[in-house]
Amino acid sequence: MMKRLRIFLLFATLVSVRTVSFGQEVPLEKPRIEVKEGTGQTKESVYEEYEEFVKVVKELQDKYVDEIKINTILVNAYRGMLSGLDPYSQYFSPEDMEDLKIETEGEFEGLGIEVIVKEGLLTVITPLLDSPAFKAGILVGDRIVKIDGETTENMTIRDAVKKLRGKLGTKITLTVVHEGDTTPTDITIERAKIHVKSIRGARMVDNDYKVGYLAVTNFQENTVRDMDAAIQDLLKKGMKCLVLDLRFNPGGLLNVAVDMTDKFLDRGVIVSTKGRDKTQNYVYQAHKQGTYPNFPLVVLVNNGSASASEIVAGAIKDHKRGLLLGIKTFGKGSVQSLIPVGDGKAALKLTTARYYTPAGICIHEKGIEPHVKVPLNFTETKALHEHLAMINIDTKINEIKGTETVLKGTVGAKEKPQYIDMQLERAIDIMKGIEVYAKRSGAP
Repeated sequence: MMKRLRIFLLFATLVSVRTVSFGQEVPLEKPRIEVKEGTGQTKESVYEEYEEFVKVVKELQDKYVDEIKINTILVNAYRGMLSGLDPYSQYFSPEDMEDLKIETEGEFEGLGIEVIVKEGLLTVITPLLDSPAFKAGILVGDRIVKIDGETTENMTIRDAVKKLRGKLGTKITLTVVHEGDTTPTDITIERAKIHVKSIRGARMVDNDYKVGYLAVTNFQENTVRDMDAAIQDLLKKGMKCLVLDLRFNPGGLLNVAVDMTDKFLDRGVIVSTKGRDKTQNYVYQAHKQGTYPNFPLVVLVNNGSASASEIVAGAIKDHKRGLLLGIKTFGKGSVQSLIPVGDGKAALKLTTARYYTPAGICIHEKGIEPHVKVPLNFTETKALHEHLAMINIDTKINEIKGTETVLKGTVGAKEKPQYIDMQLERAIDIMKGIEVYAKRSGAP
């Protein structure tokens, strides 16, 4: 693991410009720079480009209609440089760093959606489970074309995040275009305190066949600890097979994804990373110590399963440790490093590598195909949203009756509507088949 760099999966060296007086022409001191072979550039051409950059800054300071601080110009330049690379590389000002710290601590005020700028449009990676956005009907892949009537065209990701956030209890209207639709839809959402719990819904979903269920919603520092406690509890209850739900999981920290996968594998490669800088090249291996029993495993995935989720899913698939069920994953196979700059209060979240599954496959912008495809149409997807938004850890699950699972709970004094989660139902059926086969064959 690289030291000093925090590695993200959700998410050229800058040379500092020497301070000059922009009120008069001052000859530039040429920066020390190395030009690598094969770039088609010379030191002289690079120097000329630096000189042009400083001249542009001077013209902005001298002639723009309003006075601009040099810091504002440079911060905008940094953001522009990074936004032109990929949707995940960003410049974080000291204020942005404070926001990032709040996000990673697992509690903040807002809507609860992961967004990127894709093809010039603000696009939803996934809404967080139980968040206001999820409950309001924001879906994976939604294009947000307006925020409170203001177009999002050419809006930076940080500007969008600032607009989406706000005071607790205030409302915001998003104009979205759902995937496959052409007509925009206005969705009004009330901001709330977002509690990001990485583990939810741990329970037995079938007592006869001893099928356990566990949903992992993101990858935080405490995810593996919480997952381990939940699985140990399920094992005490007699669990013989597990359904691991990674649907709508946008990812998180690389080391947490590796540690989580290590719990299911006792040997072999979990994931490897490769970058232009050799320090980014690393192979993460599984270890026998601490591995869970080799119980049957089905992993639920969908197009909201991204980044760290795909590391887990890819390793499970390549090692034939379990079955993937659902629809193709999002396809984010790049690694971001948080690199401090200046006095350390600002930072770059920079794409420094891509990751590869144990079979050597880079899934970036491709996704991972499940073994068993159980697609949901638009109406079923919306119904699944409504269902998952209402179900909580205390939900009581009745025994299987025929082919239907009746999910019940309460909202106040009202009974929750019944809903059949077809992907979960299919996973349970597979587990039942495995158990029946094991009993008939005499396998343990």
